[in-house]
Formats: sequence, structure tokens, C-alpha cells
Amino acid sequence: MSSAPHRRTPRRSRKELRRLLVEAGTELLLEEGLGTGAEHLTFKRVFEHLESTAGVRVTNASVIGRIWDSQDDFQTELLSAIARDNGIQGLDETLEMIGPVLAGADRSTPEARVLAVREICRLGGVANLDAVVNSSGWPPWIGVWALVMAGTDSEKKRPIEEALREGYGEVTNSYEEVYEAISTHFGLRPRSPLTIHQFTIAIDAFAQGCALRDSVDSQSVRRILRPTGPGGEDQEWTLFGIGLDALVTEFLEPDPEWELGQ
Repeated sequence: MSSAPHRRTPRRSRKELRRLLVEAGTELLLEEGLGTGAEHLTFKRVFEHLESTAGVRVTNASVIGRIWDSQDDFQTELLSAIARDNGIQGLDETLEMIGPVLAGADRSTPEARVLAVREICRLGGVANLDAVVNSSGWPPWIGVWALVMAGTDSEKKRPIEEALREGYGEVTNSYEEVYEAISTHFGLRPRSPLTIHQFTIAIDAFAQGCALRDSVDSQSVRRILRPTGPGGEDQEWTLFGIGLDALVTEFLEPDPEWELGQ
């Protein structure tokens, strides 16, 4: 009686295996936290996690020397992947929150446009702050950032620093397009010699600071009343929204060539 033929595990490409292992390591970090680094994410633990969640069996022989030279190289790439995936989320949530204001804003007078932009700052400030602090990717991202800033091994942290710059660049480009479109929609332009790029970086930096403070002291960041509603009624603001409103005033000015309908 012949036995059933043995099914060989399909050989995966290095690119696919790399992706699976980085994803598995990231999942473990999100579940367990970063701690003081990625040293606890050994190949053995990541292999076991990948097998239990995806049914993919991996051995040291298929990884060491084929994808990474060492476990330390894998951990560095894992931290770089988290750094590259910038923890400043919230673009989709922010656009969803301010969409009705954009669609229904009165743009017929400079005063009306100022009020509309102010309401966008108020609502967008809440949406962006909520999206960041509630994101599962925010804690490990800020943890990696802190590790890089506090680290002393410049050679080891160099690829992670580069990944942070790449992540910042991608997020800045995405937000810059949105801020430029909104500015044009309301007849605003950068105050020379400032640029929309600088405006975007300033907002990003302030958003990160507010999100960090909100994580441990939300009372100082939220539920700030300002008489900005119809007829001077009080409205709730976040500290981020107030700062965003101030940044708009400092960085942008009315475009004298703008016409309604643009």
C-alpha cells in the first residue's frame, strides 16, 4: 500500500519572504510594544508567529545569508520599516471631517473665507488629533523616533534615520498637496518668502507635539472654549486647532489675483 506523496513547501522568493517576516515582526511589535528596542524579536519568535498566523514555515537556513546577514540586520530593517511608515496618520479622517465645510463654505467675501478656514482648523484639529493618538502605529513610531534620538551607535541607527526622513517626506508631500488645494480654494497664498512646504512641516511638527502631550495630559489639549461660533457662541477647540489657526494667519495671506470660481 503506497503512502500519500509528501507535499513540499513551496519555495518563496526572497522578496516575498522578506515582506512576510517584516509584517510578522511588525504585528508582534504592535501587540507587545517596542520596549527598549527590537532585541526581543528574535528570528525564532517571528518564525513561530508567522507559522501560527499564516501557516508559513521558515527556517534560519532560508533567511540568514539569503535575506539578512544576521538577526541584528533583521531587527534594524524592522525598526526602519516602522520609521518609514510615519506615525502621523489622519489625512483621510481629517478630510472626511472638513469635507462638508469645504463643500458648503461661503467664499463670496474675505470675511466669509476667514470664518470658513477657521472652522476647518477647528474641526480638522479634532479629527487629526484623534486619528493620531488612536492609531495603533503611533506608539511604535514615536518609540523608534525616541530610540534614534537617544541612541549612541551612529552606524546602527543610520538606516533608521534615513527611513524616518523618507517617512517624513512621504507624509509631507501628501499633506502639502491638500494644504495647497485648500489655500487656493479660499484665495490664500504663502506670505513671501514662506512656502506651503514650510507651512506643512510646521503643522506636522506641532501636530506631533500636541499628540504627545494629549497622550498624558489631554485636559490641557482639548475642550478649550472660544467665542468663534455664530453670534459669538462658544465652540470647543483643541490646542492643535488653535495653533493651526495661528499658523494659517502667519503663513498665508489673501491672494489679490484670486477670483471666486477658481
